[in-house]
Amino acid sequence: MASGVLVQSVQPLVTWHRPVAPSAPAAPRISEEQVQQFEEDGATVLRGFFSSEWIEQLRLAAEENLKNPGPLCDESVKPGEPGRFHDDQFLWMRYETMKRFIFESPAAEIARRMSRANQMRLLHDHLIVKEPGTQTTTPWHNDHSYWPLKGNQIISVWVALDYVPKSSCVQYVKGSHRWQLLHKLNTFSGEEERYKAMADLPPAPDIDSMSDTVELLSWDLVPGDCLVHQSFSVHGAPGISSSANRRRAYVTRWVGDDVRWDPRPGTLDFSWRTKGNLDPKLPVGSPMDSDLFPVVA
Repeated sequence: MASGVLVQSVQPLVTWHRPVAPSAPAAPRISEEQVQQFEEDGATVLRGFFSSEWIEQLRLAAEENLKNPGPLCDESVKPGEPGRFHDDQFLWMRYETMKRFIFESPAAEIARRMSRANQMRLLHDHLIVKEPGTQTTTPWHNDHSYWPLKGNQIISVWVALDYVPKSSCVQYVKGSHRWQLLHKLNTFSGEEERYKAMADLPPAPDIDSMSDTVELLSWDLVPGDCLVHQSFSVHGAPGISSSANRRRAYVTRWVGDDVRWDPRPGTLDFSWRTKGNLDPKLPVGSPMDSDLFPVVA
């Protein structure tokens, strides 16, 4: 039986049955060579997997979220600084468009294929927006350090909602997922109080000082392309020039068979419970068997 979920500040979870054919998405066109390259590099790009209809619907929902953010929203541009760096989580519990995308788009199957998992659960979804003129960078980090999880089948599918030139795309350190690094956390605004419980961990590596020893991966993207990365893959992103496009991305985070609940001090489990009133009520070390993390593929 799935564990109960405490949900107060967002809409209650709705029982959702994945559509059957012909409504179900076609299997993604992913070759064995692409999977092997992903396993080697820790990050890749897939072209044109999401239709213009999905992109337009996600853009509309993103604009609504920018106007009416949820309890887990972070704004990482400090007062007086230019631009806007917005992110929000668990939108699928508030927006029908995101819920449909989770269960009807190819995203879950992409994650399942890339991780070689038998089954894929949604961890959470994530809207990330950088407006033109935003000087705030995304610091070098990996996602795994922030999450209350153990395991390797943890995949993010980052869908571009805008044209993204390589100069403002997410940058990945090729092969860094093999470092299996857990690092000290901070918010993207640089405020560290929230994560002081993790202060004894080493800082994230200073990739900017390692340019002679690492290879960075990034790509030009068009709407409907997606980046895929493993949770230990170290990545960051530059700011956005005032003359550039907006950079809106809708990201879904997925967990496979080998993932276990590991609510380490200072991880996002704390803000999910205290800010979002989202509690999967999972025992430490248990599989991710909770309605908060539904099986999708």
